[in-house]
Amino acid sequence: MLSNRRGIVFITLIIWVIIIAAVVFYGPRLYNWYVEQNEIRIIKSNVESVENEIKSELMEKHPVTIWNDIDNLFKTLSVQNPITRVAQTKNGWSRSGDVVVYFDSENTFTLDAIGPDGNMLHLNIVIKK
Repeated sequence: MLSNRRGIVFITLIIWVIIIAAVVFYGPRLYNWYVEQNEIRIIKSNVESVENEIKSELMEKHPVTIWNDIDNLFKTLSVQNPITRVAQTKNGWSRSGDVVVYFDSENTFTLDAIGPDGNMLHLNIVIKK
């Protein structure tokens, strides 16, 4: 009877050690994954607000006029970059977390964003007049 209790205690301790080791080992990875997903969600929200603003301005202005004034569009929206924690005041090109707007010189805007790892998110949101 006594050795049976020792065996149960020993197995319980092994299970607790495995659980604690898994939490210590995978906890930081899970937290970093959650933070990265939250940053991507904020970046996509920023892209959506820029998209809505461009769509609303297309009703009143010519696309070339909007493109020439794209930096002022970012200033008026006061989009905050979730990675650098500063406001994006111009069209992004290389900073992680920036919203990027492309224009084909005719009538099509393409929106994308730079992810936390520095690669494009490949959202490819197209706005045509």
